[in-house]
Amino acid sequence: MSTKRSQSERSRETQGQVMKATLECILQKGIRETSTVDVARQAGVSRGALMHHYPSKEALMHAALETLLSDEITKVQAMASDVSAGKMDFDAFLQALWEHFAGDLFMITLEYLTAARTDPAIQDVLTPLAAHYNESMEQIWEQLIGNEHGQHQRRVALNVTLCMLRGMAAQSIWRDDPVLYQGMLQFWKKTLIDIGFLPANRSA
Repeated sequence: MSTKRSQSERSRETQGQVMKATLECILQKGIRETSTVDVARQAGVSRGALMHHYPSKEALMHAALETLLSDEITKVQAMASDVSAGKMDFDAFLQALWEHFAGDLFMITLEYLTAARTDPAIQDVLTPLAAHYNESMEQIWEQLIGNEHGQHQRRVALNVTLCMLRGMAAQSIWRDDPVLYQGMLQFWKKTLIDIGFLPANRSA
């Protein structure tokens, strides 16, 4: 029994190393230039060990994106719970979301978006995972936004928020202007309050 448990632990450790290495390679080189050989070298494992868990590059790319988005959902859920419990105000929540989008998360997903435009295999990987991510974000958003507005309006408000953050993150690639981005965040928070999506007392 202990031997099986030890093997299972080693397997999880290898998968964790491979996932970390895959995301690092995508961030450094992009999806098209990342190979299973690159990932195995970065992870410090044999290519055979990598292929045992992920038999193709497509399977590896699928698992990497699934891991990235799943971890992100968990983090955002925890932040939303803190807002609901009064441990975090909406200003801090919006700022934390922006920091996530301004970091490696967006840059890696941007690689998937760019590749998916012309690569059906990557599009097949991206589409269901992105849909699940958006559904999860909508559930989290429901924790934060009151029921005074219809579901469609709440969904639109969320997606405008996400599109704004993605647009800011994309622009940050060529425009390093933190003051502007902070101003945009505050403008949008005030807009949500003014149109009644967010009570003024939910903010510091």
